[in-house]
Amino acid sequence: MNCLRTTCTNARHELTSALFDLSEPSVDISSTEVGVPTSSIDVSKTFCPRPRIPCIAAKVFFTAWVIAMMVLSIEQSQFESFWLAYLTHWGWTVTVAYFLFSLGTACYLSKCELPNGVDRSSGALVKVTWGLFAIALPGEVIICLLFWFLEFDGTVQYVSLMLHGIGILLLAIDGFLINRIPLRIKQFFLFEAFAASYLIWNIIFSFSGLGNPYRESGAQDDDAIYSSLRWKTNTASAVTTAVLVLLVANPILFLLCRSVSRLPPRRLVTIETKSGEIELGLSQNIGETAEVGQ
Repeated sequence: MNCLRTTCTNARHELTSALFDLSEPSVDISSTEVGVPTSSIDVSKTFCPRPRIPCIAAKVFFTAWVIAMMVLSIEQSQFESFWLAYLTHWGWTVTVAYFLFSLGTACYLSKCELPNGVDRSSGALVKVTWGLFAIALPGEVIICLLFWFLEFDGTVQYVSLMLHGIGILLLAIDGFLINRIPLRIKQFFLFEAFAASYLIWNIIFSFSGLGNPYRESGAQDDDAIYSSLRWKTNTASAVTTAVLVLLVANPILFLLCRSVSRLPPRRLVTIETKSGEIELGLSQNIGETAEVGQ
């Protein structure tokens, strides 16, 4: 009963709070009053934990690895100009962007100690990192599932394995174990916007007459980017796949990723505020601060 109550309280709090809200509700957030301590994510310890040198070194290694995979994937592509047409590569581009911002945020925070873990100047950088993670992790999960169940042709290659599986592991290690980034329910709409944007592009390309270079080379017999999304020749199947992904698979996978993000202990501070809520990007100077999480 307490578990259900906590789950409902957290969900209600996330739905009514800012997209990148830092506060963690009490068990019964409806009872929060003026002066009641509220747990808040410690930005410094969440995005740049100690010991900092090993943390940043790991981020440098991961960032170099994913960039190398992007370069190798482009080099191995038969038509390099068509590389970004695929959802796999959209997802990997977001993954690379996340690791770059994760590294940049850690380096920034290692030089700028934040009062109470919150600071106005670091708000935008942390928000971008957080938002990219909310897109990249569930995005890589759905891309992996779609590839292995709908597109896999029986050939296993190193780059393909990296882009359809290992990338998820790297994101989880950096986001959940090193950074401890919590996913918020509202951030699902960032992920859904990413997926919808790709579907719109896929539809536009299918009816644009631009042509698929792989068809012209004889590698496939259709202009569709993916055989499971043949909008012109198999519209019903394409619409069904798109609806199932957007309205069924995406919400389930995002909520699963959010649940996993809540398993590792948070790195928190306890701050008294008038509203009981702390929003990213606002310096807090009210009340006394005490560490409650490492």
